[in-house]
Amino acid sequence: MKKIFAGNNDFIKTRILIVSLLITVAALSACWNPFTPETQPSPGIQYHNPVDSAYKVLENLEYAYRNREIVHYLDCFRDDFEFHLQEVDWFDYNDDGIIDTYWGLDQEEAFHILMFNNVSSIDLSLSGTQESPWTGDPTGESYKLPRTFDLKVYTDEAHSNGFRAAGSALFICRPDTNTGEWYIWQWWDESDI
Repeated sequence: MKKIFAGNNDFIKTRILIVSLLITVAALSACWNPFTPETQPSPGIQYHNPVDSAYKVLENLEYAYRNREIVHYLDCFRDDFEFHLQEVDWFDYNDDGIIDTYWGLDQEEAFHILMFNNVSSIDLSLSGTQESPWTGDPTGESYKLPRTFDLKVYTDEAHSNGFRAAGSALFICRPDTNTGEWYIWQWWDESDI
C-alpha cells in the first residue's frame, strides 16, 4: 500500500493493509478500550435519528467514520449485512477453508473496532445523490445508491502518514421490517483495480 498522498485507488487492499497494521499496533499497545474512543464530533456533519430515508444511512456512515464511533457505525447495518469483494480480493478471511467472496457483520465489526481505536483520524467523503429501486430484492423495498468515495486514514496527529483509498461503491439499502429505519444491506466494492 502507498502512503496517503501517493493516490491508491484499491479500497479493499487498503482495508486489508489497515487491518494488518492495526492488529500489530493493538498487539503492541494492548491498552485500548474498543467501546470508548476519545473523539470529538466533526463540525458540520449531522447524525440522523431516525433514519427514515436511504440517503440518511450513508450520511450516518460518513459521520461514524469521521468520528470513529463504533456504535453509530454498527447502527448502519443489521445482522444480514454483506460486504461484497471484487474477484481479485477473494480470500479465506475467516479461515474456514472456503474462499470468501464477501464477509458479514462480524468481520466488519472486528475490522472497524481495530481501525477506529488505533488511528489518529479518518476522513470519508461519499459523493453522489442517485437513488433508485434495486430489482435484486424480491420485496421491492431496497434502493441502490451508487457513490464515489474518498477515504483517508491518518496514523499520526500531523496527518503526514496514513493511507488513502478512492473509487466507487454500490450501497444497497432497505428498511428494517420491525423499525422502518433504513440500513445498509449490501456494500459492493466497485473500485478501480
